[in-house]
Amino acid sequence: MLIKGVIFDMDGVLVDSERLYLRFWREACASFGLELSETNGLALRSNSPEEAIPKFKAWFGETVDYMQIRELRRKLMAEHIDKYGVELKPGAAELADYLKSRGIKIALATASPIKRAEHYLSPHGLFDKFDAVVGGGMVAKGKPAPDTYICAASLLNLPCKECMAVEDSPSGIISAHTAGCVTVMIPDLTPPQDELLPMIDYVCENLGELRNILS
Repeated sequence: MLIKGVIFDMDGVLVDSERLYLRFWREACASFGLELSETNGLALRSNSPEEAIPKFKAWFGETVDYMQIRELRRKLMAEHIDKYGVELKPGAAELADYLKSRGIKIALATASPIKRAEHYLSPHGLFDKFDAVVGGGMVAKGKPAPDTYICAASLLNLPCKECMAVEDSPSGIISAHTAGCVTVMIPDLTPPQDELLPMIDYVCENLGELRNILS
């Protein structure tokens, strides 16, 4: 099947932000007297509140106030990024230009709000290159439900089967695979789990390797 669109996750794929999420999730939890393990922190990647709240209750009990902790994490991380910025993953801007030059549409499909995505990507001139953007709150169910990728493909006027999804997290891969996209995983903080492998069509070490797949 000819790929006519490429849909990118943002955190951990286009920007080097997952380490910051882990750091500030753990710091926010510690401020409430809770110890968030690295394993559990990584399990929050690309999760909407609907997905994350049951995890927090399982880890810390029914009375835990996820939204209050989340708000502190967002504040801590925003202050850090306002001061230091967030780096693009190597090759991100070049890959976007390459795909556009070949007539391949590109979309952003992130659990983050669109304003945050714009804040992260605009300083690098990348946000405005996308033909479509799907952010948190735009779909009924976030990742790992397929809604985010179905919406992104629809905004590109393409069927999911003609779209390649580029992800780094298990929930993102599940979302894209369930939607019917061709899936590419570029591991960031963790390698792909064995149970995830049947859902992954390609594994790449970096964004530059996508050119080889598409050609």
